[in-house]
Amino acid sequence: MASEAMAQAVLQHAHQFYDVGSWYVVAECWDLWAVLEELDRHETETQSSFTLETGAIAHFAKIIGVGRTIH
Repeated sequence: MASEAMAQAVLQHAHQFYDVGSWYVVAECWDLWAVLEELDRHETETQSSFTLETGAIAHFAKIIGVGRTIH
């Protein structure tokens, strides 16, 4: 089960990288409880738990499309 600390790590990352990619969307539009709810939803859907904060951050990077290129 995702922890509050993981959700906080996602938000801290979003604020730190506010000007990179679309992290501003997470920083401006998501709060701690919404991040935690999304992490829990993903864990339930995939039957896989986040064990590290980096996994939670990577999940949000996928949601906002960080690293995608347009061809």
